[in-house]
Amino acid sequence: MSNTHNDAARMFALASMGHAAYHLWAEQARRDRCFNIARLFEALSAARLARAGNAFRHLGLVRSTAENVAGAFSGAVIGDIPADRITGVTPFARELLARAQRAVAEGRDLRASELGDLFVCTTCGEIREGALEGACPRCGTVPEAHKAFRAIEAMGTLGPHAIMTFLEHTEEAIRTLVAGLDDEVLSRRLNETTPSLKEVIGHLADMDAVFRQRAWLLLETGRPVLPPAHPPTLESADVYRDQPIDRVMEAYHATRAQTLNLLRGLTSAAWHREGYHEVYGVINLLHQANWLISHERAYLVEMAQIRHNLIAADRRYREAEVTDIVVTGSHEGE
Repeated sequence: MSNTHNDAARMFALASMGHAAYHLWAEQARRDRCFNIARLFEALSAARLARAGNAFRHLGLVRSTAENVAGAFSGAVIGDIPADRITGVTPFARELLARAQRAVAEGRDLRASELGDLFVCTTCGEIREGALEGACPRCGTVPEAHKAFRAIEAMGTLGPHAIMTFLEHTEEAIRTLVAGLDDEVLSRRLNETTPSLKEVIGHLADMDAVFRQRAWLLLETGRPVLPPAHPPTLESADVYRDQPIDRVMEAYHATRAQTLNLLRGLTSAAWHREGYHEVYGVINLLHQANWLISHERAYLVEMAQIRHNLIAADRRYREAEVTDIVVTGSHEGE
């Protein structure tokens, strides 16, 4: 086996592992509400994926679809790969990660002033920050073939129609998730780290109110500076735990109805009204709506898991009732 082949095999293995590591770290950063750090990890993950793809093609392992299926069935073999650094492999990647390190040491996300828009060359994995000017300096790939990780798109890219569809169906999904469970079960915490279903619903109600305040500021004032303070945490929703589920659901229903009334009938220009946020920089209403949906979608999935585990652990429920709940509020696209 030639040194060239060995080098490509080694690059593929290390870049693939780096891609997976950055991807998983991005997911955790989003759970920790460090959305700019998540965007950085996602860009670094895409860069490692591009380099892994280059190496894989160099190994001659991308052939016709029929050959690829046969190879997948039999199992692709790369060979023995010595362990080495899989992340932070370039000076610029380490510079970006050093910025993130300083931010987390202060217990916060990267600010807009500390991380610009990122662009990853899909051919060689080169990362650039700021305005994308010209072809890739490393391989000559045109700007159109770069993958963007923009601050304004960090929460998602759903448009007005998809946003409204999601927001209109979330209450229905929540009611499905609590159907058939009594107040005691809905107040129950499975362990110290898992909230009760009532607490999650109360938290979603609190977050909806925060979003509506920001939406009102964007719609009614000229380029407002949005409050930089963190929104209410899940821990602060423990006040909902001892309330009847009807009251908790009414709190969610009331705030969501007000939010929908504020957003219905908005023009495209209204959805693009801008403001400034210390963490996210210049953002618009679409950004904030995607922020709310990304948060809500994650908790709907968590609620489905909590419901499943509650039923499975309670002998009062028949085994047939331990089923997966389809979260009807998760609508993608326009």
